[in-house]
Amino acid sequence: MKKPFFRAALWASALFASLTACTSDHGQLDVTIEGATEAIIVRIEGDHTVPWDTVAISDGQLSLDLPVDSTLQTFYYLLFDTGGSMRLGIQPGDRIAGHIQASTPLTDYTIEGSVLSEQLQALYRPVLRSSLLLDSLDQYRNAHRSDSTEGSLAREQRHFERLESRYLAHREEILAVMAHDSTNLSNVFGFFQQVGQVPIFRPTTDIGMMQAYADAFIKAYPTHPLAQIFAQEVARMSNAMPGQ
Repeated sequence: MKKPFFRAALWASALFASLTACTSDHGQLDVTIEGATEAIIVRIEGDHTVPWDTVAISDGQLSLDLPVDSTLQTFYYLLFDTGGSMRLGIQPGDRIAGHIQASTPLTDYTIEGSVLSEQLQALYRPVLRSSLLLDSLDQYRNAHRSDSTEGSLAREQRHFERLESRYLAHREEILAVMAHDSTNLSNVFGFFQQVGQVPIFRPTTDIGMMQAYADAFIKAYPTHPLAQIFAQEVARMSNAMPGQ
């Protein structure tokens, strides 16, 4: 199962610097969940993730308060017992409602009530579409292992063309989502998405755009660790470019 969004999430979670003591602020999560019976709530703290709680999903319902740290913009993972996962961003007073289909590792969900989480959802939609295509191509390939060499070559050419088309569409979809809310800190995760093993954005072609977003984040949230370290990472990429 190919899950580029989750791999990008794990990478991006390491961007955070250590946070100060938590405040009493929180956001509320009240969603219906189909398929899963338990969720591990993982909180991003500093340069690591920490299990925050393990909760039972009773009668397809999950309701709980999620604390917001001193940055007032805190990210969580929900890891379901079915292998599925999703990410949430919480600000004080958020009231997140919606439905989560967690029957398979490719979680599908619709939520509202949080600017950060809604942006994360929009960034995840292209990933879901790409992952479903990758899985369908793998299933077709496995079902046709006995094809002749000529048939296999023709099949792989068709698959390559579909993947190339999907890759370009995925990139355009992510660009549109980020441009719609350019200073949303959730956008950082979009820069490290992949289709299969192929990154959506590369420093060699996209460093100017990445720098523009880094500058926007720093201007909007000058003290937020995510904005600061994303800017540092972009600077590192820029300095590593040939001729620098």
